[in-house]
Amino acid sequence: MEARPFSAMRRAEHRAGRPRVWLCAALISLFIICPAWADGQNFDAAGLETKAAAGDAGAAFDLGTLDYVGLGVVQDYIGAAAWLKKSATAGNAEAACELGFLYQTGSFAQGPPPPDPKDAAPWYAQAAAQGNECGEFALGALYASGKGVPKDSTKAAALSAKAAAQGFAPDPASFPLQQLQRRFYAAAYRLTGQSAWVDMVSQPAGGGQ
Repeated sequence: MEARPFSAMRRAEHRAGRPRVWLCAALISLFIICPAWADGQNFDAAGLETKAAAGDAGAAFDLGTLDYVGLGVVQDYIGAAAWLKKSATAGNAEAACELGFLYQTGSFAQGPPPPDPKDAAPWYAQAAAQGNECGEFALGALYASGKGVPKDSTKAAALSAKAAAQGFAPDPASFPLQQLQRRFYAAAYRLTGQSAWVDMVSQPAGGGQ
């Protein structure tokens, strides 16, 4: 076998290494161009906390959602519940729905309470009474299953129809809790400018209905 000239060998090695070089360059560019995806910190968490502490229900909801998801902040279910309760008590219907979700799924890794739909129902009902589609959907799912409230297919259908009329239609391919979880993750991603990554979230919260 005839040996190739040294220069030809070097050119071949250079060509073989190009894909790796291009891949590295692409990854570096991605983190430079998309810092929000890289570190999840394109928002002012301290500013949100200041507003929330001063009584801003919207800021409290935002903080509670971020605490629950753990995006841009340290994940803290107890903190999430505290902020969401503050927001819901001030009249934020979406916060009431998310708080109900936390009670229903038992998303309190650092302590009580255990999951209980009975604790979730009043918060879902508060949100539904305010015409919030999330509350209508969640409360309707409880009535459909008979968990936390007496089973009532008529109420379930009426609430589900109201939610669907506002764009929150049931997805037959996933459990209600999965759909609620995706909603709250989507809110957190929007807050941090990462809405394009919402589809990455597909695991059930608490499992089942």
